[in-house]
Amino acid sequence: MKNATSRQRSLLLFALGAALGSAFGLILGSLLTFWLGEMARITYWRGVRRLSGHEEQPSFELLMQ
Repeated sequence: MKNATSRQRSLLLFALGAALGSAFGLILGSLLTFWLGEMARITYWRGVRRLSGHEEQPSFELLMQ
């Protein structure tokens, strides 16, 4: 009887740990993806502005001509 109770407790702790680990992983993964997605969007638009010639800084190569 004691062995069965110990096994149930072990399985319960395992399930609880797996559930908490999954929840924390999902939350941290979502935050990381949001952060990286925002950086990727900023980098994309910065590249588009640079290629189209609409940068905030003057192009010193053109000024040297």
